[in-house]
Amino acid sequence: MKKNQPDIPSDSIPGDPDAPPDPEFDWLVAPLLQALGPQADSAALRSAVAASELRFRQMAGRVDLTAHTRAQQEARRNVEDQGRIARLQKDMASLEIDLPTLIARVVQPMQELVGADGCSLELLEDDGALIVRAGSGRMQALVGVRSNREISLSGKAMAARQVMLCDDTEQDERVDRHMARRAGVRSLITAPLRSGDKLLGVLVAVYTRPNAFYDRDVGNLRILGESLGVTIDRHRMSAQLRASEAQYRMLFERDPQPMFVAEPGTLRILASNVAATEQYGYEEPELLAMAMPDLLAVDETRGRTQQPGARFLDMRLRHRRKNGEEFDVEISGANIEIGSGVARLLRCSDVTQRVRAESELARVSRAQRMLAACNESLVRATSEQALLGELCRITVDIGGYTMAWVGFARDDAGRSVEPVASVGDSGGYVGSFPLTWSADDPQGHGPVGRTIRSGELVIIEDVEQDPLCQSWYPHALAHGFRSMVCLPLREGDHTFGLFYLYRAEVASLSQDEVDLLRALAGDLAFGLVNLRARERQRRTQEMQQRIQLSMLKVAAAVSASTGTEFFEQLAHNMADALGAQAGFIATLRPDAPGVARTMGVVVQGKVRRNFDAPLHGTQLLTLLGRGDWIVEQGVAEALAPYPLLAGIDAQAYAGHSLLDAAGRVVGLVLVAFAKPLRHREFVAPTLRIFAVRVAAELDRRQADEHSRHQASLLDKARDAIVVSDIGDRVLYWNKSAERLYGWTAAEAIGQTVAALLYDDEAAAGHAHDQLLASGEWNGEVSRRRKQGSAVLVEARWTLVRDDQGAPQSVLMIDTDITQRKAAEAKIQKLAFYDGLTSLPNRQLLQDRLHKALSTCVRHGTGGALLCMDLDNFKTLNDTLGHDKGDMLLQQVAMRLVSCVREVDTVARLGGDEFVIVLEELSAVTAEVAVQARNVGEKILATLAQPYRLDGYEHQSTASMGVARFGPDTESVGELLKQADIAMYQAKNAGRHTLRFFDPGLQAAVTARAALEGDLRQAFVQREFFLQYQPQVDDASRITGVEALVRWRNPLRGLVSPADFIPLAEETGMILLLGQRVLEIACRQLASWRDRPGMGDLTMAVNVSARQFRHADFVRQVRTVLEHSGANPERLKLELTESVLVDDMQATVSKMDALRSLGVRFALDDFGTGYSSLSYLKKLPLDQLKIDQSFVRDVLVDANDAAIARTVIALAQSLGLGVIAEGVETAEQRDFLASQGCHAFQGYYFSRPLLADALETLLQERPLALVAG
Repeated sequence: MKKNQPDIPSDSIPGDPDAPPDPEFDWLVAPLLQALGPQADSAALRSAVAASELRFRQMAGRVDLTAHTRAQQEARRNVEDQGRIARLQKDMASLEIDLPTLIARVVQPMQELVGADGCSLELLEDDGALIVRAGSGRMQALVGVRSNREISLSGKAMAARQVMLCDDTEQDERVDRHMARRAGVRSLITAPLRSGDKLLGVLVAVYTRPNAFYDRDVGNLRILGESLGVTIDRHRMSAQLRASEAQYRMLFERDPQPMFVAEPGTLRILASNVAATEQYGYEEPELLAMAMPDLLAVDETRGRTQQPGARFLDMRLRHRRKNGEEFDVEISGANIEIGSGVARLLRCSDVTQRVRAESELARVSRAQRMLAACNESLVRATSEQALLGELCRITVDIGGYTMAWVGFARDDAGRSVEPVASVGDSGGYVGSFPLTWSADDPQGHGPVGRTIRSGELVIIEDVEQDPLCQSWYPHALAHGFRSMVCLPLREGDHTFGLFYLYRAEVASLSQDEVDLLRALAGDLAFGLVNLRARERQRRTQEMQQRIQLSMLKVAAAVSASTGTEFFEQLAHNMADALGAQAGFIATLRPDAPGVARTMGVVVQGKVRRNFDAPLHGTQLLTLLGRGDWIVEQGVAEALAPYPLLAGIDAQAYAGHSLLDAAGRVVGLVLVAFAKPLRHREFVAPTLRIFAVRVAAELDRRQADEHSRHQASLLDKARDAIVVSDIGDRVLYWNKSAERLYGWTAAEAIGQTVAALLYDDEAAAGHAHDQLLASGEWNGEVSRRRKQGSAVLVEARWTLVRDDQGAPQSVLMIDTDITQRKAAEAKIQKLAFYDGLTSLPNRQLLQDRLHKALSTCVRHGTGGALLCMDLDNFKTLNDTLGHDKGDMLLQQVAMRLVSCVREVDTVARLGGDEFVIVLEELSAVTAEVAVQARNVGEKILATLAQPYRLDGYEHQSTASMGVARFGPDTESVGELLKQADIAMYQAKNAGRHTLRFFDPGLQAAVTARAALEGDLRQAFVQREFFLQYQPQVDDASRITGVEALVRWRNPLRGLVSPADFIPLAEETGMILLLGQRVLEIACRQLASWRDRPGMGDLTMAVNVSARQFRHADFVRQVRTVLEHSGANPERLKLELTESVLVDDMQATVSKMDALRSLGVRFALDDFGTGYSSLSYLKKLPLDQLKIDQSFVRDVLVDANDAAIARTVIALAQSLGLGVIAEGVETAEQRDFLASQGCHAFQGYYFSRPLLADALETLLQERPLALVAG
């Protein structure tokens, strides 16, 4: 580096020609050298210049003017440099220019400032690398090159945080020489770019000559490094700030929540985001012209009057969209700084759905609380009126309803509704219009009428909009009611009332709230019904207690005063016991017929003077002969002759005749009621008691001894009546007690009841203590007769007190219920036990099976169910009679019981079917099977022993199915089905055997059930059709056809007759199927009658045994022939041998009746069944049919050939035709023909054909042999 030259003495000028060039000299010779051009580089010229420079130095050292000039020049350059630096700093200070442009602009001026051959700016990247971002001169080509901080001077300057210099790159180890040589650099200056303590990069000035820069160049570059570092840092910070502002602006704009920026105080909207414009429906310019209060709903006042603090959360208001729609918002806000001022940032979230859900949840919660409170009131309620008022209050106070009322539907002429309780009806709304549920009255078509008639809940969400309310909604609105809920009060299918609830606002009820209201209506109705039932029960109990008290008074009246006072008291007790307003006791006057004299008169609780009551010509005279009566019609007219009775405005009266000991009517007792009767069932029995008491008193009057007549009264009772003192000693013992217990009155009186009638006196003492504690005791108790036997009685004991209320005696009324209990036991046995065998029946079996399955689950044990029936039991019934069958069943039951343990169950399901339940078997399935098999085989062996049936010895066997059960068994029904399936498997295996349940068999049963269902449906869908197989003679001419039924199911396809014919037989559907086949065949036969070559064809139709045995079979065939128009002479019915086993006379009669019409008969499958020659002689047959089972092997099996010859010979001997079916080869046909058979049927001639195909066959080759 060259220093700036000061003034120095001349003798100090160095003479070394290798000294660095003098800049002043260079300045002087530069124009000359430039003018010389390429010649300036010659060796001679360079030597001359060097010598001149030496002399210049020597001269400069001697001349003071040179130093002065140099100082002036230096000062001038400093000023120029400072000006350049200031301009650069000014340019760099502008933030309007982006950073890349700025640094690109400054490198060239910096190069010129420091007189360098090139200048570069290297910036420090985020990864720590230095990259050349701008360059000029020789450094321009290096823009974008990464600097090696480890070996470059730039890296070292960064590490040292100071300016670093290199005078000669070839001599300096700190420099990347390879890079320097590539750029032609020999010297350089590196100055760090700094902003405070932050290092941003380096400035580099390079020179092509060594020692090419001065101190001022270093200083200038240092100044620029610091200035430019600050400038770059500012630019970066400004860029970051702008990026942050853009990011925050984007976040504001894209925030999904509506947001506003508003002025504090006025809340004028300064900015809004996209979500705000979408939510409110305004464009952004429209919102910027508004203030936040402008968005409030019309009726919202909170946002206009209250200003929240600087920061607030979730303030709820009602806002309005541009289209006028109002909605709920939740607003949160905070003050923010914008520039030099403050604004308010607001977020407005639409919470309409949440508010609605909260409101709905609140209503549901309120309804739940209301339901709970109502149910609590229902539990505590003792009065219906108080309950209804309380429920109305709860619905208003807790349920939030404005008004509630309860009304009951009346069955009067107008079908009115009577309000019985209401709360909240201060304006008298409920009574301001008629209420009716009549469908004929326009007023009855509102919610009230619809609710009562339909029994359904009716909701009116808005009376102004609902069609039900069009005629009266202004009236409801005037009283402040906008919505309504009408709840039905129902008992079973009957709606007896309603619960009507009102709100002041429009209602939109959720399903949960509706369900709670339905539950409320149901609970209220249930509570009212129960409350009424309890009230009826209470009144009934009161009536019973009143009657019992009256009975006690009647019983205790033996010690009361006699005469008029006695009857007056009795009349008073009678009226009081029945709740009547008047009571009369009167006797007929013997001296004045048709007149009765009262002996006791009580009206409205007061005793009245006795009087003569005329009976002649009155209703009472006609009623006396009835014994007792209750009159509720024409009461006023009947009682008009008696002023005392007419005065109470009686609604009903009842009476009972008084009979003397001979049964003659001697008087009457009568009570009158001012209100309609409510417990008429108690009236007649109670009057009978009083009538008996009055009659007894009348008899007592005629006796001499009061006690004897009193005893006579009690002795008439069928129940045993005993009176004892408090010490349990007998004071009175009536005749019924003598008959019931065997002790005479003389024996019993004075003894304790416990000693006479109880084995355990302690038990008697317990009942006696309860009687003393409560005043009465009712119940069933076992007592002992004198001879020691026990008797069960229904006891009604009452504690009788004296006038001071102290216990005096005990009245015991005992009713013998032995017969009733025996009858109940018999009913119980009939309900749960088989009447013939006394075994448990199906109902009791199922109960025990349920218990057995529960035991398996609890204890992990196993069990087995054995289902069995007797083989050929029907044959025994049919041959020896049902009485012998019953004897067999009884003996079988006893043998079954003897084969099992006490813990096991033997039950009879009906007929000859029995079930055995084996419990508490092993938990291991294999062991259960062994145990069940052992028991089953024991039972089979026991049942196989001979039976003695009233002189007959009978041998019987059984078939048994076994199903295992355990903790995994699903149900009793499934278990019984499994055992039943196994039993039928045993029957199919040959009977007298045992089989265990096989799931595969169950699958077959299921498949059979499915086939049965499809078969039944086939009749409805008409899926059956007929095919016709030709029958030919020995010349192969077609003489007739056999009709063969076929079934094509949409899913199964063509079902084999071998599958569905037996099923139809078993289920009884063969009757309908046979009828259908006969109808189709006869219609087809009729259609052939007029066609050439087909009129002489015969039609063979198979008839099942069940169809033939039907009582109407002949009529059915006759009807089909008449309706179809078929020629009876061309119809041939093929019967099987099973038809002939039953009543031969009936069979012949039916066949003769049909033959008289022209119908012919063939015996089908001859030789496979009964095959008795006796019936062949009796039956009017026309043809025998050789079964195909014999024809199939007729050429290879000598037995089949012999049978075929025999059938042919038999037919010929009886004069019958013969036809062979199943002929499949010419050899079979030839053999049969050689034996005398001249009619054939089989695949050799033709397969079964549809009618159209058969007609085509006959038209083309009517006499030809058609091979199938």
